[in-house]
This record gives sequence, C-alpha cells and structure tokens, in this order.
Amino acid sequence: MELRPTIDREWLEHASAADPFAHAYARWDLEHAPYRVRFVSAVDGDETVGYLLIWLGHPTTTVVHWVGSDPRAGLLKDALPARPLVAIVPETFQSDVVLVRGPGRPLPILLLVREARSETATSVPSPVPAEVRQLERRDHTELREFAARQADPVAAEYPALDPGEEAIWGAFSRDRLVGAARAAVRLEGVWLLGGVIVDPSLRGRGVGRALLEEAIARAEEEGARVGLYVREDRVEARRLYERLGFRPHGRRTWIDFGAGISP
Repeated sequence: MELRPTIDREWLEHASAADPFAHAYARWDLEHAPYRVRFVSAVDGDETVGYLLIWLGHPTTTVVHWVGSDPRAGLLKDALPARPLVAIVPETFQSDVVLVRGPGRPLPILLLVREARSETATSVPSPVPAEVRQLERRDHTELREFAARQADPVAAEYPALDPGEEAIWGAFSRDRLVGAARAAVRLEGVWLLGGVIVDPSLRGRGVGRALLEEAIARAEEEGARVGLYVREDRVEARRLYERLGFRPHGRRTWIDFGAGISP
C-alpha cells in the first residue's frame, strides 16, 4: 500500500461509470478547476482503493472529500491537511479521522438523487413572491451584495463565482435578489445542485422550491440525473427535496475541524 499525490484518470473514468455521483466532484474539478484542487490516492499495487480530493477554492478553509470505503483506504488519514479544515468522509472512517486531526464537529449528510423526469414529484406549487431566472454576468454585483447579507456560510462562495460562466439561478423580488441556487457540477448525465439560499423574510413561501425546479428543468433538458447533499437533521429541507422526487442515495459524515463551517 502507498499514497500517491495524484489520481489515475483512467481508473477514475471506470469508477465514475459505476458510481457517477461518488466521483462527480473529482471529474468536474479536474476539467474546470485543476489549479484549485489536488489529489492523494491510496494505491495497492496498481489498484486505486480510495482518494482525497483536496479543494483549495473555498474562500476561508480547506475542504477535503474522502472517496472510498475500502478498509485499505484508511491509509488516507495520513495525508489529511492540517487544521482548520472540513473533511467529508465515509462513516466507516469517521473515528480514524478524528484520531489524527483532533476534536471535530460531525454532522451526518445525505446524498439525494432524483431520477430525470421523476414521476414522484408532487403537484405544481402555489405562485411564489419572486421571479426566478438564470443569472447573467451583469448580475454579479447583485449576487455579491446578496451573499453579503446572508448569515449562511454557504453564501461565502458566491462572490467569487462568475454568473456568466456558472449555472446560477436567482429569485428576484422588486428587482432585488432574494434567493439563489447553483449547479456546482454539470457533467454529461450528472448534475449536483447546491448553494440554495433564500432571504429569511421569504423562507417557507416557495422560493427555494422555485429555484430548484428551474435548475432541475435545465438538467432534464440536458438529459442529466440530479443529485444534492443535505444535512440529515434538516427535516424541512429534506421534505422539500422529497416532494421534488429526490430519494436517499448515500450517507457520509461532514466533520468541521476548527473551520467554523456547517453544510
């Protein structure tokens, strides 16, 4: 067994064919942000048994995605960056990671997946007090100001994004941006949504759902299945996703090691 500071792209393509959502971030980042990511692989002979995706593009902390539940992948704990960091790990390695990086705040998160053109979604919701559309480059100032008003740490990534390049949907009320959602990954056949934020004054009034429906519609036009991650304890959010046809596809643990960030 050894650790290698890289990832075998041919192996990744084969592994992604078997489990596209597990490897969606790795494939997307290699293609679109190779300068903001690095990899460490656990290799047994010529066989990759797991890897760390170390994301360096977050504005305040290092974020690590540990992919691979094979017991041999436990060697990856020795390659984890120093604190502070956020580590998203298989549940089987949660204790090992805490042993090497000290106390952390663990939160179970679920991967939910919606089949394209799902027939399980509920009926059309009532009208919402906002207009929803995909953002353009001219909306960047409004997006930055919207993010600055939010207490949700997820909003911290929005100011660095270019709406002319990224797929971001915004909800506007009286010409003011009051909600946003984005497709963090847009691969052929697989999209991952995230960053769903709504101004507190409009929460519970269908704005988040309207944003997601716009993103889902675009994904389905592209023939893609849609996934997203959600904290297991966020019951209201999970109910919304279930009404939109999302179902559990996997479970992981988010651990905050002194970064002060929650999903």
